[in-house]
Amino acid sequence: MNSRFAQDVVLRLLADAPFREGVVQNPQAFGSEVASVVSKVDLAGLDRFGRFLCRHYYRERVVHYFKYSRPLTPLTHRAPEAALKTPEFNALMPSLILGGRASAGAVLDLLHRFLTQDGEAIRATVPYWDDLLAYQGAFFMSDALPQPREAQRFPARSETTTIIELDWDLPQVLPALLRPFRDLPLPPRRPTRLLFARSQHGDVTALRCTDSLKKLLEGLTGEVSPDQMAARMGLDPGSFDKALKQLEQLGAVVAQESFSSSHVGSDLPQSR
Repeated sequence: MNSRFAQDVVLRLLADAPFREGVVQNPQAFGSEVASVVSKVDLAGLDRFGRFLCRHYYRERVVHYFKYSRPLTPLTHRAPEAALKTPEFNALMPSLILGGRASAGAVLDLLHRFLTQDGEAIRATVPYWDDLLAYQGAFFMSDALPQPREAQRFPARSETTTIIELDWDLPQVLPALLRPFRDLPLPPRRPTRLLFARSQHGDVTALRCTDSLKKLLEGLTGEVSPDQMAARMGLDPGSFDKALKQLEQLGAVVAQESFSSSHVGSDLPQSR
C-alpha cells in the first residue's frame, strides 16, 4: 500500500457517505489495505467532517445555481439554501456521494419540494416561479458528473445534456433579477426552449434550442453515423460535421465516453 492509495481512501471516505458508512461497519469487507488505512483514522471525527463537507458542497452549488431565486426571497419567503438546514436534508446526507448525478437529483428533488411548498401563493406573486426553478435546476443537474458508460461507436448526446420547455422567455429577465428592483421584473410570456450542456472542463452553458437542434440531438444515439444523420436531416456533411464539433466543445455531444468516474475514489475496492 502506498501513500497515494491511503490518500484516495480518505478522500472517498469524506466524499462518499455510503462508502463511509460501509467501512465504519465492516472495514475488512473492503479489503485489508482499506482496513489498514481505516485503522489509523478517527472515524467519528472523519464522519463529522464528511457531513460538514457535504453540507458545504451542496450549499455552494445551491447558492451559485439558484442565484436568481434569492433576490425574490422577500416575495416568496423561501431562500433556496435554507433547504439544506432542514431535517429532510439531514436524513438525505448518509446516501449522498459528492459529484454523483443520482445524489444531485435527490438534492434537487428536496429543493423543489421545499421551494414549491404552498406554491400557489408564490405563483400568484411570481408567475414564472416554476419556470425559474426548472431553469436553475437544469444548471444544477448539468454540473453533476454522469454515470460511467461504455464508449459509443458514433457521436451521442451527452447524459448531462438537458432540454427544457418553458412558458416564459426567462433569459430576457434574468439580468434584471440580479439588480435592485421595486416592481417584479416580468419576462415576455412565450414558449421558450433551452439547451443545457456541460463541457469536459466543467463549464455549463445554456443556449436557445431550435427545432432542428433538438431533432439533431434526439437522433444522436451513438448508433448512427454522422453521414447518415446528415442525410436524414438534409444537411451538407461538412456543415453537419462542423456543428457536431461545436456541440462536442460545449459538451452536448460526446464522440466517446469522456468521464471515467462519477465521484472521488470510484476506482477503490467495493465491498465483497
